[in-house]
Amino acid sequence: MRNQSIMLLAAATAVLLAGCSAGSPPDSDSNAPTSASVYLYQEPTSFNPLKPFAGGEQLAMSLLYDNLVTTDPDSEYIPRLAESWEVDDDATTYTFHLREGLKWSDGEPFDAEDVVFTYNLYADPTVASAQSSRLSQVVGYSEYQDGTADELAGITAVDDTTVQIELEASNAGFLSLIGYGPVFFILPEHILGDVPADRIMEDDFFSAPTAGMGPYTLEEYRTDQELVLAANENYRSGVGIDRLYLKLVTSDVATSQLSTGEIDIVQVSPSDRAAVEGIADVSVASAPSPGFTRMAVNTQKGLLGDARVRQAIVTAIDREGIIDGILGGAGTALNSTFLSEWALPDGLDDYAYDPDRAMALLADAGWDSTTPVKITWINGQRDRDLAVDVIVENLKAVGIAASANPVDAAGQSALLDSQSFDLLLFGGGVYSMDPASSAPVLSCDARFPAGSNLSFFCDEQLDAHAAAGAATSDRNARALAYQDAARIDNAEVPYIWLNRPDTIWAVSDRVSGFVPNGDATNGFWNAADWTISGE
Repeated sequence: MRNQSIMLLAAATAVLLAGCSAGSPPDSDSNAPTSASVYLYQEPTSFNPLKPFAGGEQLAMSLLYDNLVTTDPDSEYIPRLAESWEVDDDATTYTFHLREGLKWSDGEPFDAEDVVFTYNLYADPTVASAQSSRLSQVVGYSEYQDGTADELAGITAVDDTTVQIELEASNAGFLSLIGYGPVFFILPEHILGDVPADRIMEDDFFSAPTAGMGPYTLEEYRTDQELVLAANENYRSGVGIDRLYLKLVTSDVATSQLSTGEIDIVQVSPSDRAAVEGIADVSVASAPSPGFTRMAVNTQKGLLGDARVRQAIVTAIDREGIIDGILGGAGTALNSTFLSEWALPDGLDDYAYDPDRAMALLADAGWDSTTPVKITWINGQRDRDLAVDVIVENLKAVGIAASANPVDAAGQSALLDSQSFDLLLFGGGVYSMDPASSAPVLSCDARFPAGSNLSFFCDEQLDAHAAAGAATSDRNARALAYQDAARIDNAEVPYIWLNRPDTIWAVSDRVSGFVPNGDATNGFWNAADWTISGE
């Protein structure tokens, strides 16, 4: 029977919005500066791509910085700072050809040395970037990590516009590690090159970046209110809107302001979609997410390290009910961290909602029902807020003393640093284009803070299968290897896979050029192309 609390929560989310026109009247002066207001669903604590970052920070940084390659809404690689790239036959050498004549937003020239400098920062053991493990196959990485080398031997500037990356072994999925959406942003050597590695993480530059390669520059940060961004005059192409205001409000406020014309672009909660579709002069579009919403389980904490307890948690949650009742059916269930269909074997446990099975698994593991379990998440997104309420109720029903623990981005970072959380709910990622992109959130070498494995999970056999899948370009061989990895992932449940949601965007008709992206953290991927109609 579908959990009745889901029905009640879904009903409570109905928002009655006035059907008035969205957007202000166009300015009659065609030379007047243009502007747009955009909802930013989480407030940034910094603009530091070396650190682990929340989705709101990725969105903001994607406007200020740029990377070599990124992905489009179809999860296809597209050029950014690199206009083209080549991979040799055995997938050990990746060569990137940079666009010529590029400048940083402060007017300084950009070249291949900036890329080499940045990638060395990501890999530097003193910096301890959360992205470091994604470069673990680069020639010289292990020597760099143990201090016998002072840089990555495998990343070189062939000339001013050519960067070459050499790997220790074949990896047909390497591009997915550095080019999946808004990651591996390139940083300015002329500003950060003299900052000691042990101080760079907290350098003032990351509070208010003074140079970037993105379409916008940070003009003002009004804490708890908005970020004001100005078009980058040195961007590689024209920028269609002169000024963006990134509004720091909750999702329900953003949805309401869409109807009054105070906000032009909003990532909409599924529970608000029907109401938003009734607003005049607003277009609504959605795209399937290339990532998913999940809870990281702190596998280093007590019985949460027992796979039976993690199996019980996922079985205790009415995941289909959350999809139907909170997401309005705009999502799908999943039972593995690997999303590529060809990498998934038949016969995976579907962990259907079954409280009796959950209680039996907990009993087998010797679970103490008085053990407190906090579900931590960055609140403010309606669908996640409501989902936590349901999850708490579901877990209590099987004898887990669950409670909700809402935090801001800084609070989440502190819990990660101290490894003191129990369950951490978050979402995003781009895992659909290649199974190699899923490996970093699972591998032993990528356990936080070395990488993005936030569950601190480690299974060397899974790692070996994933490595075998990356080491060949033969699709059938890759499929068999990743399917073996997926079986272990499915059985061990390092993450509580909640759903793969559709990402829904509502855009005022005064804005042209917006193309919806299923990756919520990459929604601003073509921001330079946005324009204001009639202005």
